[in-house]
Amino acid sequence: MFYVNEKIKDLYRVAQPEGRGKYIRLDQNENPDGVPKWLFDEVMEKVTPEFLSIYPEETIPTTKYAKLLGLERENVTFSDGSVVGMGYIIKVFGEPGKDILCVTPSFAMYEVYAQMIGMNVRELNYEEDFTYKVETTLENINENTGIVVLVNPNMPVGNVYSRDEIVRIVEKARENNAIVIIDEAYYYFYDQTSIDLIKEYDNVFVLRTFSKMLSIPSLRLGSIISAKENIRCIDNYIPPYTVNSIALLFAEAIVDHHDRLIEELTSQYKEGKDYILKALADHGYETLPSEGCYVAIKPKHKTSREITDLLEENGILILCGKDGLTGWLRLTIAHKKYMEIFMEALLKLDKE
Repeated sequence: MFYVNEKIKDLYRVAQPEGRGKYIRLDQNENPDGVPKWLFDEVMEKVTPEFLSIYPEETIPTTKYAKLLGLERENVTFSDGSVVGMGYIIKVFGEPGKDILCVTPSFAMYEVYAQMIGMNVRELNYEEDFTYKVETTLENINENTGIVVLVNPNMPVGNVYSRDEIVRIVEKARENNAIVIIDEAYYYFYDQTSIDLIKEYDNVFVLRTFSKMLSIPSLRLGSIISAKENIRCIDNYIPPYTVNSIALLFAEAIVDHHDRLIEELTSQYKEGKDYILKALADHGYETLPSEGCYVAIKPKHKTSREITDLLEENGILILCGKDGLTGWLRLTIAHKKYMEIFMEALLKLDKE
């Protein structure tokens, strides 16, 4: 029998849902409308047969992106989605037999990558009221800690870590020769960043994505931001040409028009968020505080599973909470027009 890596062979994985295009998609924290038409048209004018015949070139868009962040080109590398970027970090800097500390519930792929290389996953739990005490993380960092993961804001609950909490974790991790991954996938919805910490701490890695506020998840583009030597090590691992040329074109255009784009997308998001939170409160629905583009909702009459299935029958996709969010619904916050459709459906379906 030929060799199979047992750690990968024995992993339990769930396939991602498909066939979602015909629905109003409020389940995976996407912007259903995508980027504005003016940006799309500008980029797509450059996509010619000749353009597609050349291998991707990353230097110019990466340099522009790094400058936008106040950094140098050597502090940044692109990946085909931040979910792949986190895998790069764990595969390069994760030590088999050491612990990775992950708050739960959170993004599951950190645990999957850690298991692939033989790290021990240590899950850290919320309090019963869905608050999280930073002391829980600090108390669990020790000489066997290899990686600490902070998703900020954390998904799916939406809580955040303060600057002081992050620094305390980074410093204790550094004392124990551990790295800290700060996942800022939902940065634009919270607008607080830890990127500047990479200039002071060589054990900090920040992840960003173009899939959420920046609205191009289908192109699979993310970034890893860290000290220059760390990025050099990751670049040594990454195969050439992993990020496609169209994604890089969009990245460059997003940077070139950054302020206009963010102002437009943020305005739409805030209008939708203000509407849905008020509507839910006015109708007596319990929600969890969230700084991300999502909110957890407690149904009043039917179960979360019943509501999720009924909404799907009515052409609307949301997530049914599980694990730490069992019994809750998780809704992606989007343009007000989608929030109105969701609210009307919820009130119609969630009855005794």
